[in-house]
Amino acid sequence: MSIDRFISDAFSQWLQATFDSQRVRSIEQAGADPGAWQEVTDSGFADLLLAEQHGGAGANLETLGEVLQICGACALPLAVATTMWVYAALAAEGHDRPRGAIALARGQRVGERVECRNVAFAATVEHVLVLLDDGAWLLPVADAEPVAASGVAGLSADLQWTTLPASAWKLNQCHDWEAIGAAIFAALIAGAAGRVLQLSLSYAAERHQFGKPIARFQAVQQQLSVLAEEVYAVRMAAQLALRGSGLAVDPRLAALAKARASQAVSSIGAIGHMVHGAIGITEEYDLQLYTRRLHEWRLQFGSERYWQQRLGHALLDSQLPVLDFMRGLTGSG
Repeated sequence: MSIDRFISDAFSQWLQATFDSQRVRSIEQAGADPGAWQEVTDSGFADLLLAEQHGGAGANLETLGEVLQICGACALPLAVATTMWVYAALAAEGHDRPRGAIALARGQRVGERVECRNVAFAATVEHVLVLLDDGAWLLPVADAEPVAASGVAGLSADLQWTTLPASAWKLNQCHDWEAIGAAIFAALIAGAAGRVLQLSLSYAAERHQFGKPIARFQAVQQQLSVLAEEVYAVRMAAQLALRGSGLAVDPRLAALAKARASQAVSSIGAIGHMVHGAIGITEEYDLQLYTRRLHEWRLQFGSERYWQQRLGHALLDSQLPVLDFMRGLTGSG
């Protein structure tokens, strides 16, 4: 077994044992849970992307992509994915990492005020790396004024700071954090989508109607086939975006991954709930954990429309035929 496979398998086993669906629900309802994040810290998995000289595992992006999909498949309500990246960026600049989890969000200045809309995992983090016109700033959530909850799971919120706190850090190195955010949430969507497929296949095999499993009805089979196609297309797009080593991702592949992942969310959620019928929306059944995450993550760092427009502009600027552009984009040319 390769070291990368060993890491992803170990993480999957630990995550399933530590954050089952009941605990996920508990964190959703209670919000911040310092004990939960301490367990993540103690496990060492938050340091996967850190270079070995900084005490981490020095994992490559392919391994990280697998780990992020596992987070999505668990509907994990903690910002493990974004924290991994920010920890590595801070360590590369010689900063000590702050205490607690870190979210990643776009922001804007309105006078002295800093505003962030729809910050993923805002309810369970202690810092936010805010992307402003003059760079990326690490801001403490304790100094923010919650404006309103957003999203469908209660974990996201709009945040604002009346001014930059004295404890704010500005990262010196320039990273394409927007592309990183797109790749992160594409991988999380891929993981949650895979879980929707798994639940739908299991339920269709178990649920009987007219004396036989509903999986044997042609109409259901057709919908499950479409669902599988969407899930694996998202998974492949996310894998393309997370290749190589270091912190940088190809912004064009990140755009492709997020566009494809966000586009698939509506059909994946609809088919999953169609197969399950009314039971899928009940609080007691796990399906709604994943479909809520899908719709929330679809909007993070741009929906499909935003990234499709970015790709369209890149195609026009390249002046290449569409097929040549796509071959160059995926490295198949």
